[in-house]
Amino acid sequence: MFNIWINKSEDDNESFQNNIENFLLFNLFDKNNKSNVKTDVEQLWRRFSCQSLNNVAEDFLIIAMSVFCADKRLPRRKSIDNWTRNIKVFIPVLEEEKWNSVKDELQRTISFLSGDNWVFEFRKTTFRFRTNKKNTNYKVLNKQQFDSVSLFSGGLDSFCGAINLCEQKKNTCLVGFREYNLLTSRQNELFNAIDKAYPIINKELILFNVNPFAPIQLGKERIALSAESTSRSRSLLFLAGAVAIASILGKNTPVYIPENGFIGINVPLTDSRNGSCSTRTTHPIFIKSINKILHQVGLCHEISNFYWDKSKGEILAEHIEKPVFNKYAHRTLSCSHPCLSRYDKKKDPTIEVPCNCGYCYPCIIRRASFIVNGKDDTRYNDLYKLDKEFLMNYSSLQGRSSDLRAVLFSIRRFYQNKNDEGYIRDLLVRQGGLSSTEIIAYGRVYRKSMEELISLIRYLDLNNKGKLISYLGIEGLVGNA
Repeated sequence: MFNIWINKSEDDNESFQNNIENFLLFNLFDKNNKSNVKTDVEQLWRRFSCQSLNNVAEDFLIIAMSVFCADKRLPRRKSIDNWTRNIKVFIPVLEEEKWNSVKDELQRTISFLSGDNWVFEFRKTTFRFRTNKKNTNYKVLNKQQFDSVSLFSGGLDSFCGAINLCEQKKNTCLVGFREYNLLTSRQNELFNAIDKAYPIINKELILFNVNPFAPIQLGKERIALSAESTSRSRSLLFLAGAVAIASILGKNTPVYIPENGFIGINVPLTDSRNGSCSTRTTHPIFIKSINKILHQVGLCHEISNFYWDKSKGEILAEHIEKPVFNKYAHRTLSCSHPCLSRYDKKKDPTIEVPCNCGYCYPCIIRRASFIVNGKDDTRYNDLYKLDKEFLMNYSSLQGRSSDLRAVLFSIRRFYQNKNDEGYIRDLLVRQGGLSSTEIIAYGRVYRKSMEELISLIRYLDLNNKGKLISYLGIEGLVGNA
């Protein structure tokens, strides 16, 4: 069990000293130079010239930051199965009674999201987070000018979602995570394009960052720690930032998280990917659970995904005729590791960083969605072609071709069982129960998305003599599809 202690204020140290044992300590102090968590999360309220958030919104943000810090700095390889960690977090909150009333549900929800076993211990605090300033160096925003909040990652789905909200004349605050400077530049580029295309709609992009350094280790037992490459709880932090802004805009302000239903339902590509190796950010179980928790503690801001019943190709089809989409869609980043290409610049100096690699699972889905809509102007990493040679050259279990192999396996499985409604239903509910309406809708999205993927494979095989389709012996299965 990893024991994590969160200090919200320097004065919180006294409480910690009275409980010192074998803990890993994260300090969330007002000044970054005294903290081992670097963040500018205070911009979420200072942009509106507010000195602080309301109590419950601040607590939710602190909880999400605490979970993210632990998730990012506790290596999964330290667990028995090299994945599932047991984590107990001691968190200071302003509304202890409210959070204790939903603690069991919150533990289950975050455990579902990250694939770990979480335990929360809340303690009462009176210290507010970063209320020492009210002004900001940024343009001050008028909360009366906005009526919604939406996540904006710089990815294709959130780009389409922002366009969709503008088309509906929603005045939206777009919230993004400033993970690294190159991503920030791309997020601003895409936002500015949308802003220019819809000048009469009120909109603003608000970016924030949370960067946990190695926690301070206290007690007898020392744990060799390194950064964890996965971070399944990042979406909780995104949502907490969005809810924080929604709480400023007003009660019942909606929060949108645009993502295609195929990624949302997260049907495992292979049996080995049945667990938390894939995101559960917009899975209906997570969305319903987090909404229930927030309402119970008094944060009445419904989180929803208006793309839940659409494939990625169907989302693109709605926007394909819009000038801003045609001009900038190829600049969006869907890749799971967009900066990895920096290592390939020595081989090909023309590669832009960040870029979409073209071979990870999100990139493969992206490519399929463009191909079924006519063309793909995205510049992928040209050093890696999706062909049989790519599969053979990167054949290790965790190698570059692992996602493509999984997609090919998934296509084969689909065409072998596509007429078996029971089998498809079992795949859909493998992560958890769904309503009959959801099963029907997600079943259609799953089928549509698999057809988009096979369209991509056929397209890639035009100059590859059918080698990808023949790789798993699926010629007969897809030939008449």
